[in-house]
Amino acid sequence: MRRKRARLIYNPTSGQEIMKKNVAQVLGILEGFGYETSAFQTTPEPDSAKNEATRAAKAGFNLVIAAGGDGTINEVVNGLAPLAKRPKVALIPTGTTNDLARALKIPRGNPVEAAKVIGKNQLIHLDVGRAHGDTFFVNIAAAGTLTELTYSVPS
Repeated sequence: MRRKRARLIYNPTSGQEIMKKNVAQVLGILEGFGYETSAFQTTPEPDSAKNEATRAAKAGFNLVIAAGGDGTINEVVNGLAPLAKRPKVALIPTGTTNDLARALKIPRGNPVEAAKVIGKNQLIHLDVGRAHGDTFFVNIAAAGTLTELTYSVPS
C-alpha cells in the first residue's frame, strides 16, 4: 500500500513567527496520522507558496497544509485551483487575522492544536471563486481600503 504524503507549506514570518518554532512537532503529529511528511518554508519571492503548492500537487502529495495567515492560504489556493487533480488542503492558522480559520473554527495561533484537527479527517467542501483570469479566492474577495487594513494591523 502506498503511504499518504503531506507537504507542509509554512510562512516563517506570519503572526509572531510561531510556526518556525513548531515545525518539528507539527510534522511529528502528521506522521502519527500515517503521513510521510516534508516541509517547505516560504521565501520573500513572489508566489513562493503558490509555486510550491502547484509543485507538491503535481508530485502526487495527498495533502497540502497551508500554515500562515490569510495571504499564505490564498497563495496555496491559487497554486492548486487551476489544476485538474488537486490534493486535500488543510490549514494551520498562524497569521494575524486568520479569517477563514476563524470561520472554520480551527484553533488559531496554536500550530500543534491545529495540526491535531487534521487527524480528525473532517472534510469541508469550500467554493473557490475566480476573481479574474487565473486569480482565485476562498472566503472573501476584497478591494480598496479593506485590503490595506490587513497590512496596518500590528503583528
